[in-house]
Amino acid sequence: MKKTIVILCLVIIGSSDCFSQQKSLDSILPLITTQKDSVTFDKAMKFFERMWRQEEYEVALSYEQKLLAVSSNIQYDKGIGNTYQHIGNIHNLTQQHIKAFYNYDKAATYFEKANYQRGLAIIHNNKSTIEQGRGNSEKAIDHILEANLYFERIKDSLVLSSLYNNLANIYSDIDNYELAEEYYKKSIVLKKKFRPNKIGSALNNLALIYIDIGKIDEAKKLINEALEVSKKNNRTLDKAMAYTRLANLYKANKEYEKSKKYYDSSYCNAVQAQNFRVAANIKQQLGEIAIKLKNYDEAENLLAEARKELLRLDIPPLLLTNYRNSATLDSARNNFASAFIWQKKYQQIADQTSINETTEKISKAEVRFKSELEQLKLLEEKEKQELKTQGELFKYRIFTFISVGMLIMGAIFLFFIIKTRKERKRYIAELNESNQVKNKLFSIISHDLKNEIHGLDGTLNLLKENAISKEEFEEIVPLLSNRTHQTSIMLNNLLNWSKSQMNELNAKPTTFNIKDVIQNKFSFFEPKAARKNIQLNNQLDATLVYADKDMFSIVSQNLLANAIKFCKPGDSITLLSEEKEKHFEIYFQDTGVGIPKENIKKLFSEDTFTTKGTQQEAGTGLGLKICKELVELNQGEIKVKSILGEGSTFCITLPKAS
Repeated sequence: MKKTIVILCLVIIGSSDCFSQQKSLDSILPLITTQKDSVTFDKAMKFFERMWRQEEYEVALSYEQKLLAVSSNIQYDKGIGNTYQHIGNIHNLTQQHIKAFYNYDKAATYFEKANYQRGLAIIHNNKSTIEQGRGNSEKAIDHILEANLYFERIKDSLVLSSLYNNLANIYSDIDNYELAEEYYKKSIVLKKKFRPNKIGSALNNLALIYIDIGKIDEAKKLINEALEVSKKNNRTLDKAMAYTRLANLYKANKEYEKSKKYYDSSYCNAVQAQNFRVAANIKQQLGEIAIKLKNYDEAENLLAEARKELLRLDIPPLLLTNYRNSATLDSARNNFASAFIWQKKYQQIADQTSINETTEKISKAEVRFKSELEQLKLLEEKEKQELKTQGELFKYRIFTFISVGMLIMGAIFLFFIIKTRKERKRYIAELNESNQVKNKLFSIISHDLKNEIHGLDGTLNLLKENAISKEEFEEIVPLLSNRTHQTSIMLNNLLNWSKSQMNELNAKPTTFNIKDVIQNKFSFFEPKAARKNIQLNNQLDATLVYADKDMFSIVSQNLLANAIKFCKPGDSITLLSEEKEKHFEIYFQDTGVGIPKENIKKLFSEDTFTTKGTQQEAGTGLGLKICKELVELNQGEIKVKSILGEGSTFCITLPKAS
């Protein structure tokens, strides 16, 4: 009951405070009539700022036109700029970034007229924050550099120290260590002078840069300085980070006992600072050291405790490290089955993380694209409104003399508007098409191709770490060969499909004998066919065609690979040709599992379609689509006949040689 009364009182106080701001504004605005009243206007702006900071956005915006009218009436450029800036802040806080940018640009125009440097600096700093949130690092850097320039001019050292540190963080994220070092140093100089108690984080950040570029002695010096400052000012998180940096250095030098001591100190401070992410990561590091020192039971306990916390906090990058260390621990104990389970968990999270990152990048690109479209529409509407106003004034003054001229100008303007819209629609269509190609590429690369490569890499890592014997490895060599072969075909199809989507495939026909190409392909596929006990029969006669030899090689490779994929042990694949008046028909016949009727129409469709082979072989669904495009580029066509359970026949036609 008491809690409810307290909340009710706070609401009443907040409401009365907001009402008080409105009453103050309503009483002050009529008093502002000349430029001498600019001080009074600035006082009114403070009431306006309090409104939106109390999240009374609608009430604050209701005074927008009044404030602009009063400041314009007394020709107070700084006041107009401040009004637009505060309106921009409201739109920024309500996630209306296009409107925020529009008002910030208006504010910048009047601040430049008033030569108000601080206002221009704040505008660019706000724009930088928005661009960072939208994932546009380059524009964020441009705006924060502009903000730094203005703050340097007005010598606002307190704000500059934070801006330098933020700018250094951005450069560090994009691996520009030289500029990151420069701005960390500038931040440290200012913080030593104005904020000496908060210098620890900047020292730790610069130390990390020095570790990355190999300046170990300088890094140690900075870490010790950060440690001393943090202890003096009792900043526990800064102490934790300093101890972590020292522990990392000693671990890199294989001085594990010293490293363990500093990690223990770091862990105590991280827990005290209630930063459980840092604490969990430190436990992982201690677990890794325990593995190095062969304290396997201790390592298992530390990794398990860290894993429990990381799962609660949901931090995939640190979980990946945990699973990798757990696999290493079980391998060291010769528990290869458990190591394989950890490796599998690692792969699952790695795959999901990669997909999430790809999706996030695409989403950010789409958001930027939509924002730019919205901004173009907003600017177009504003321009139309301004042109309309100017046109009306012009019409009332000299309508008689320029009516004909206005009609001509209107026609020209309309022509350019229509032309611009058509061009814009064309660009949007091209961009959408490009996005679809890109999305499909990302999907295939992030799933099919990457899975094959990760599988090979995981198996080789097990051999490298002596997790399996060489005899066991030799037993899975045929499987590795099969997966490498499948990856090669998949990559080749992916590259050719990408070229076809970009309209870069062009046929270069020559005269050649199909029988020679098929014989080479049989030699290539014989090992794989032999492993599945499949018979390859080349019954082609001498068949001279006029087509692109490389393209036919790709087509035949895909059709043979597809036939082998869907054949069972004991089946056969036969190549035949039949001469017609102007072309040859080449038949790829197999006695495999056949294709259901409902799937035949899907084989060459725009959407990728794939099913698994008789030994669970996977594919991208691009092979037959590529075959169709390449055959048609050579003035031919491809057909398929199939009976479920009896086999399939793919027939391609190509022009005869002259």
